[in-house]
Amino acid sequence: MGFTCKMCGQTITSDEDTGVCECEHCGSRQTVPLRYSGVYAEEYNRACGLFLDGVFDGAENIFSKLAEEIPDEPEGYWGMILCRCGAEYRDDPLSGMKTAVCGRTGCGDITADKDYLAALRLANDEQETIYRREAAALEMQRRDKIEQEGTGEDYDVFICCRISDETGRITADSALAAKIYLQLINEGFSVFYAPETIEESSADEAEAYISAAIATAKIMLIAAAEKESLSVPRVKGEWSRCIAAVRKDSGKRLIICLKDTDAEALPAELRPFQVRDASDIGFMPEVIREIRACVGKNDHSEKMNAGNGTVRNSPEKLLRRLNIFLAEEDFEAAEEYSGLILDAVPDCWQAHYGKFLAYNGCRSGSDLLSEEVLGSFAADYAERFGYDLTDDEFFRVNMNEILGSSLGSALKYSSGDEGMKLRTLYERFLSGVRDAVFSMEQEKIGEEEKAELDELRRRHEAEEEKKIAAEQKKQSIRQRFLIYAAVIFTVLIILAVKFHSFAATALIVVMLIVTVMVLAGLEK
Repeated sequence: MGFTCKMCGQTITSDEDTGVCECEHCGSRQTVPLRYSGVYAEEYNRACGLFLDGVFDGAENIFSKLAEEIPDEPEGYWGMILCRCGAEYRDDPLSGMKTAVCGRTGCGDITADKDYLAALRLANDEQETIYRREAAALEMQRRDKIEQEGTGEDYDVFICCRISDETGRITADSALAAKIYLQLINEGFSVFYAPETIEESSADEAEAYISAAIATAKIMLIAAAEKESLSVPRVKGEWSRCIAAVRKDSGKRLIICLKDTDAEALPAELRPFQVRDASDIGFMPEVIREIRACVGKNDHSEKMNAGNGTVRNSPEKLLRRLNIFLAEEDFEAAEEYSGLILDAVPDCWQAHYGKFLAYNGCRSGSDLLSEEVLGSFAADYAERFGYDLTDDEFFRVNMNEILGSSLGSALKYSSGDEGMKLRTLYERFLSGVRDAVFSMEQEKIGEEEKAELDELRRRHEAEEEKKIAAEQKKQSIRQRFLIYAAVIFTVLIILAVKFHSFAATALIVVMLIVTVMVLAGLEK
């Protein structure tokens, strides 16, 4: 059967004589097994698939089992080496071929590794040539990365968690980890938490820093608030390395911090280790006590007296992330991060201000001064306190009640140039709201005057309609009366002329008088 190409993932046909072949898909020359067939070949291909997906620990476990069961095949040992150093094959723009790139620096000297030496011992001449060339290149890269990192910082704590989900949004795990991170740095510990410690690093640099941090940290904290997070390949790979580091060095400890997650749902590899419930009231004090006991610091004053002599009380990186959330209009995340910062640094004015902006759906001070926002606050003020702006103190007290405590705290804790800028913005905001309230009052007055004019016009029209209706009714009565009178006159005249009736003549006179009176009455 064919084997999976370790460089592109396509199927290649092995050379049964040399154990080396060229992939017809990516053109890369590589080693292949000579002694794997059937189930072993399938397992080898599965390991290669995991290796290509970056699941190095899972792939290394399979390669290790293959090496145990078929100890005279060098590919099992070589596969373990590639996984251990986090190798990734990438396109070389100069040669157009795939070249191996070292992703982990904590694996030790590759060329001195016992599994590498075993692969060389079992390989034929052509396989050995490729092994030596790639191992030398990987080791050179590993040393270069260590030199780029320098001596680096020796961390007390390494925090492992799932940073973001498939959509790029921060996870509940990340929120828990950030809260732990802030409290620990406020206690003076040196903490590695990837989103803050290596925020602007590339993927290659990040992997190198993570490896170095795992190697130096005394405490490994695994933060999880969603049970499925620990099964994500990248997260699993990271905590697997933490487990390996703890087992290798008895001076290290691993603590699992769970929130809204059952300890029984943990992967089997994590169950032997200590579990802490992050929902407990005494969670952080207990974790801090355990860290101090392990790293040998009785309190954070020791850390304050070291280095530059200050605790990192201003979490600039978290504030940058807070501003990013505000700029992206992810106000829910911004409020959450503000709360995390304030839990650790209650007098951080930027966090109070960010919380105020997020609550009111503003990205920045410019949004706060927009017509829409000013109008909204003005409407709220007018509804609760009316339009009277003559008493400035009354206006300010009531506006501060509407604004809430966050902006007040930001003004209280800010100082220097930043404080002056914030106060200037605050005064401009109050002036804008005042103007908006005044404009609303004028609009209301105009609307009331317009309503009065409309009412007068409506009444006038009603009166006119009433007059017209009365005139129409009078005309109708007059017409009907004249018709009836004409009929009566006709009858009486006929009686008076034809029959010489004196009574008819008298009635004609009466009818004339009645008709005149009725018509005169209708005119009035």
